[in-house]
Amino acid sequence: MASLREITPEELKGWSGGSLQLIDVRNDGEVQRGVIPGMVHIPMHLVPVRTEELDPGRPVVVYCASGARSAQVGHYLVQNGFGEVYNLIGGIQDWAQQYPLTAPQEA
Repeated sequence: MASLREITPEELKGWSGGSLQLIDVRNDGEVQRGVIPGMVHIPMHLVPVRTEELDPGRPVVVYCASGARSAQVGHYLVQNGFGEVYNLIGGIQDWAQQYPLTAPQEA
């Protein structure tokens, strides 16, 4: 059975291949402060009703502010048939210490 994995900001930045699904589970106000380029915004509380928007056969990386909420979402996705799910260690806070954020409308 699949399990939730962890990924560092460096590993995420260096991801090769276009099959990655990057999911931001923060609330709307948090997202307005900046996002990781290429993300799809699905607030944590909406993940159960929007899971069908994601492809369980493609890798998924979930992130939030620090990694706690996204870990919960990651476990949920694994339990619901997603095979390759990663939680971004330290969330967007750790990402932003090394890489620039993007305005949400540019993501």
